Amino acid sequence: MHRTTLNLPDRLFRSAKIKATSERLPLSEVIRGLLDRWVAGEVDLGGGDRSRQEAIERARRTFGMWRDRDADEFLRESRKGLSERDREIEDARVAP
Repeated sequence: MHRTTLNLPDRLFRSAKIKATSERLPLSEVIRGLLDRWVAGEVDLGGGDRSRQEAIERARRTFGMWRDRDADEFLRESRKGLSERDREIEDARVAP
């Protein structure tokens, strides 16, 4: 697990700590849960009208990446390859 430091306004820290305590949760667990949901796309921080496609286009312009392929399709194919490799490894372990 990675340890990090957050700078929070005193009022926000106190309010969050009180709420977490009243729900019998450590504040660190609340923060981890919210970050997990944000990364999974379940929480929107109000980034305006940024859509996924706009974010992909911005990354392509900025980093020159994947100009010739669709990022979602690339990730699907990559994961498919990993699943096939995992099956091959599991089959090799089971074989006598």
